[in-house]
Amino acid sequence: MAPTDVTATKQRILDAAQEEFGTYGLAGARIDRIAKNGNASKERLYAYFGDKVALFHAVLDVDFEQAMESVEFTGEDMPAHAVELFDAMLGKPQIQRMMIWGQLQGEAPRMKKLAEEHSSWVPRMATIRKAQEDGLISKHWDPQDLITMLFGLVFGWVVAPGVADNQNVDADEIARRREVLREAVTRRQETVSVHLYGAPVPRAIQALRDWNFAQILFEEGDAAAA
Repeated sequence: MAPTDVTATKQRILDAAQEEFGTYGLAGARIDRIAKNGNASKERLYAYFGDKVALFHAVLDVDFEQAMESVEFTGEDMPAHAVELFDAMLGKPQIQRMMIWGQLQGEAPRMKKLAEEHSSWVPRMATIRKAQEDGLISKHWDPQDLITMLFGLVFGWVVAPGVADNQNVDADEIARRREVLREAVTRRQETVSVHLYGAPVPRAIQALRDWNFAQILFEEGDAAAA
């Protein structure tokens, strides 16, 4: 009998687990279903990964790394990077779902640690600061906040309630969403005084306003005098 290919077996389990966790989350996932779809025994699965939580972490870690490496990052053209990331996640919806499940399962600290320990993290921050020094991005924003908002915009159609996600719309709508995203991330060159219904808008919301996001919700500064 030929020896079992451990690498191939583990990969089949990971692939099956990615689909299972992406569809049902950690609580709803079934180990027996993962083993069956991965063409492996439950005993082999437990020998490789320990338990369901450890398997979830293994899938999350792999998917998060793929998301970090899916497109080259540059702070010089954040709108273009956002669109490239949108397209990368469009082609790998299972990764996007896993990252959302990770957040829902309270794995934000784990993902933050994965990001900050990734080899691209320091260069990412450096390229944003360089763009700020060159006047391409306002120095007002913390680089980590910019990354957070960028991911929020890219993931927007997947998590917004009542909106068809990117896997269930036609090519024309995908093209439209790309342009909406590009415009939303484009930094406004001018400084504006932002008020919402006459009251000062908190910094986090002003950040979105300065990125041309949800403009219809906002009024210019002279609304405060009304």
